[in-house]
Amino acid sequence: MSVAAWNRFLQEQDNWPAASRVNSPTPYAVQARNALAGKTFEKKKRMSQEERHLQILQAAVKILATKGFWGMSLQDIADEIGITEAALYHYISSKDDLLNMVLSECYDTPDADEYNAVTAGVTDNDGHRVYFYPRYCLNIALYNLQRPELVQLYSVLNGEALSPMHPAHSFFIGRHMRNWEMIGSMNWVLPPDVDEERFYDLYTLAMSAMDGLQYRWLGDDSLNLLEEWISISDIIFPPSEWAGYTDPSEYDPAPDHCLLPMTLSARQQTA
Repeated sequence: MSVAAWNRFLQEQDNWPAASRVNSPTPYAVQARNALAGKTFEKKKRMSQEERHLQILQAAVKILATKGFWGMSLQDIADEIGITEAALYHYISSKDDLLNMVLSECYDTPDADEYNAVTAGVTDNDGHRVYFYPRYCLNIALYNLQRPELVQLYSVLNGEALSPMHPAHSFFIGRHMRNWEMIGSMNWVLPPDVDEERFYDLYTLAMSAMDGLQYRWLGDDSLNLLEEWISISDIIFPPSEWAGYTDPSEYDPAPDHCLLPMTLSARQQTA
C-alpha cells in the first residue's frame, strides 16, 4: 500500500452505494456490475422547471448508460419520466441537445473537481496551498465509486465517440487536454526528477490506467476498484521515488518546512 493513511478507505467500503461494491464471483462466469441498481425516478405530473430538468437528466443518464447515444430515443426518455415525447420538447430541442446537457452537467462537474482536489491538498505554515498528485488520483477513484451509473455512462459514450460522426466526438477527444490545463493550473508537490514533460506523461499514464480499470470494474463485479487502484499506484508512483510526495498526511508541519520550493511551478521559475 502506498500510504498508511489510505488503509482507512479500504476499511470503509461498506459505506459505498450497493452498485459499487464487490459481489462474490459466480463459480462459472464473470458477471457484469449492475451500475444502475436501485435507480428509480419518481414520476410526478406537476413539477417546477428545475425539478423537471433534473428528472430529464436523471432519465437520460440511466438510458444512455445502457443504450448509448445511438440506441437511445427521446421516446425512451419520455416513457421513463411519464410524459409524452411532444411534451419533452418543451424542455429540450433535440437528442443532441439532451446529450450536451448530460455532458456539461453530469460528469465533469465543479463538485467532482472539488472532491478530487480538496483532500489532495495541504496548506503549509507559510500559507502556500499545494497538492499531491497520487492522492488526487486516488480521490478520482473514490469519487467514481460513489457514482457507478455515471462511470458506465462515461465509458459507453467514450467508446461510441471514437467515431468522428458521433456528436460527442470532439468532447471526448479534447477532454484529456482540457483536464491537463486544469492540472497545470495547480501547485503540485513532485519529486525532484519529475519535470513538466514527465508529469504530463504520468498524468496520461494514470488517467489511461484509470479508464481501463474502470472498464474492467464495470464488466466484472468481483473486481475491487479501490484495491486495484491502490496496487497500481505503487507501480505508477513507486514509493522509492514518491515517498513524501504521495499524500498530504506525509507533510511535516515543522515551522521551517515550506513546501513551495518542492512544487513544479517553483522549480520552473528558478530554472
